[in-house]
Amino acid sequence: MTRALRAMWALLIWLFVLAIPVQFYLAGHGAMEGAHAADKSIKVMPMAWDPHAALGTLMGLLAILIVLVALAGRVPQPLLGLSALLLVFMVIQFFLPFFNDSAATRPVAALHAVNALVVTGLAIMLAVRSRQYLPWANRRPAPEGMAAPAAPQ
Repeated sequence: MTRALRAMWALLIWLFVLAIPVQFYLAGHGAMEGAHAADKSIKVMPMAWDPHAALGTLMGLLAILIVLVALAGRVPQPLLGLSALLLVFMVIQFFLPFFNDSAATRPVAALHAVNALVVTGLAIMLAVRSRQYLPWANRRPAPEGMAAPAAPQ
């Protein structure tokens, strides 16, 4: 059971990583809608940021699921810590846009893009470290005269 949960944890991390470029695209799309509206002196399409916000919310829920599955699968402590850190930065990511209400707090809201880079780095680091738990991970036989490495639980 532990092995299956760790495989699920790794797959969830890779799903999270695959969502990142889509999320960056949706952010760019929303920004271009705003730039187009500013150029034409027209009102910004009210739904321009909705896809970005929706996927971001789903990614936040996915980060919660990653931590829960990591706990259930008893992943090694450093990987559990990184999974929890990913969740912390996703919570920060969720709240940063709410600081866009006034000119005084816009610099704080602008950290949303910087925090996205932190989230990206953490997710990639987790993805690389989770490869050994993927269901199709290459478990090579040990060379002659050496003990085979223990399979992840």
